[in-house]
Amino acid sequence: MSAPLSDSQKDQILEDFIQCAQSDSELKEEIKSSRNQDELIALAEQRGYHFDSLTLLRKWSEHTDFSQPTWMGWFAD
Repeated sequence: MSAPLSDSQKDQILEDFIQCAQSDSELKEEIKSSRNQDELIALAEQRGYHFDSLTLLRKWSEHTDFSQPTWMGWFAD
């Protein structure tokens, strides 16, 4: 049994997932079509990236446009 991941470790996993998505157009489109955080988290887990909703919230708090889901702020287009 492994120790739980720290917040900084989960933050890094999310950053790695975002970088992966920015270079993979198919994944990017799947992320953009995610309707909620649960779908997004499941999509990440299918690819081996494990983080939780609090990790998404921490990332979302970096954005100023709260009218869209956090993951829309990951892409310039």
